[in-house]
Amino acid sequence: MMTLDTYLASDGAKSLTALAAEIAISKGRLSQLRHSIDWPPDLALKVESATSGAINASSISKIIAAAREAPAQDAAA
Repeated sequence: MMTLDTYLASDGAKSLTALAAEIAISKGRLSQLRHSIDWPPDLALKVESATSGAINASSISKIIAAAREAPAQDAAA
């Protein structure tokens, strides 16, 4: 599982400032989420897109993880 903190430490990662600008939130707010694994779903999806999937929204948002699991559970029923 890659958090924002591990992403920022990886080679070729965007900077916190660049990522914040790309997902249209303040650098301070993004910094608050740096170590979090319970992001708001909209921000989790934005950061997943901005990092080309390096950070999986399911790994940082419980709501996204549940939503992505739901179709698989429905198909198994």
